[in-house]
Amino acid sequence: MENLKNIKTTLFVVLFLIFLVNACSKQQSQQQTTQKPIQTVSADDVSRLIPEQVVILYFQAWNDKKYDVMYSLISDGFKQIEPTGKTFGDFQLYMDSFFETASEIKIIEAKQAYQSEKEAGVNYKIEITMKDGTKKEFENTYTPKKRENGWKLIHPYGKNIDTS
Repeated sequence: MENLKNIKTTLFVVLFLIFLVNACSKQQSQQQTTQKPIQTVSADDVSRLIPEQVVILYFQAWNDKKYDVMYSLISDGFKQIEPTGKTFGDFQLYMDSFFETASEIKIIEAKQAYQSEKEAGVNYKIEITMKDGTKKEFENTYTPKKRENGWKLIHPYGKNIDTS
């Protein structure tokens, strides 16, 4: 009888340990697949930002409707060739029109793919929440270029690209 009790106790302990190890393993696996949160970026001095931070700040500012910050991250060359970016007023009107159908932009990922002395590639993925609650993911690559006043986006939207 004592032997049977010891066997049941041992079996219980073994099963408990298997359950515990399995639970810990699942939790660790979930933590590894979870995307690291995107760190917010300050707009205090955009000339000091690295390319990845420029892309993050651009989307943060867009979501927060801080169009002046967005405009400061766009190259002067793009502003000259893009009709909706020629003046800050034009740019603001264009960006406001986005929020007629959308309510939020969330950055899922922004990761620098390469960088040279004057150019970088930043892969990004965003999620746009529409006013009806549906969500759309969009991913692409921005190519910030180094200018006198920091890294700037040469093709933030539209068809025009600043090749200067």
